[in-house]
Amino acid sequence: MIDKGTAYSRAALARLAVTSEAADAARGYLALAADGDHSHHQPGDLVAAAHLLFEQARDILRDAVVCERLAGTSWETIGEAHGEISKQAAHERYGPADADFRRRALLAWLIPDRAHAYLGPLADPAQVLALLSLRLQPPQTGLRLAVHESEPVPPGYPAMTTTEQAGLIAEAANLLTKTGPHKGAELTPAEQRDAELGLAQRRVEMYEVLHAERPDDTDTADMLTGARTRLATLEDADPATHHKP
Repeated sequence: MIDKGTAYSRAALARLAVTSEAADAARGYLALAADGDHSHHQPGDLVAAAHLLFEQARDILRDAVVCERLAGTSWETIGEAHGEISKQAAHERYGPADADFRRRALLAWLIPDRAHAYLGPLADPAQVLALLSLRLQPPQTGLRLAVHESEPVPPGYPAMTTTEQAGLIAEAANLLTKTGPHKGAELTPAEQRDAELGLAQRRVEMYEVLHAERPDDTDTADMLTGARTRLATLEDADPATHHKP
C-alpha cells in the first residue's frame, strides 16, 4: 500500500497483520506444547506463557474483524461469527479498532515517509511476507507467502485497484476537512500539511493511470492537468520540498 508500483490495499494489510500475528502465536503454542522439561521453570512461568498466548489470540481476533470489515463483511455477520452477539455489540467492541486502523493506513498511504510510525512493520509488507515465508512451510499451511520479483503483491494480498484508490482519495479529503467518518479527527499541523501534499500526489498518480488507459478522454486529461497544477502549487508553498544546492 505504500509504494506506487506495488500498493497494497488496506484489506490486504489487515490480512497480513492477522497472518503475521497467527504465525507468532503458532510458534508460541508449539513451544509450549514441546516444552516437556519443567525443571528450569520458575513459579508463574507457565501461566505467563499461557497469558501471552491469550493476549495474542485477542489481537488476532480484533485484527480479523478489521480485515473482515475492510472486505465488506457486515457487523451482523461478524457478530454471528464471533459467537452470536448482536451487530451493535460487535460494532461497539471492535468499531474503534476498525476506525483506528483505517485512519492509520490512510495516513501511511498519504505520507509514506511516516508510514512506519503509523503501521509499524506493516509499512514494509514485502519484508513481513519475506519473514513469514521463513517461518511457515506453504505445503503445511496452505499459505503461499514467498515474494518474487515478478509477483510484487502475492495472491491473497491484492494490489489496490483504481476504484479503491479513488475511494481513499475521497476519504482523505474528508480526513483533511474533518467531515464524514473522520469528523473530529485531529492532525498535527505537520500531518495536515504533509497529508495535503500526499493527497495531491495520489490524485496525480491516479489520473496518470486513467489517462494512460483513456488517452482520448478530454475530461480525464483536464483532471490530470488540474491535479498536477494543485500539486505544483502545494510544493511551491512547502519549504520542505525545496532543496538547497
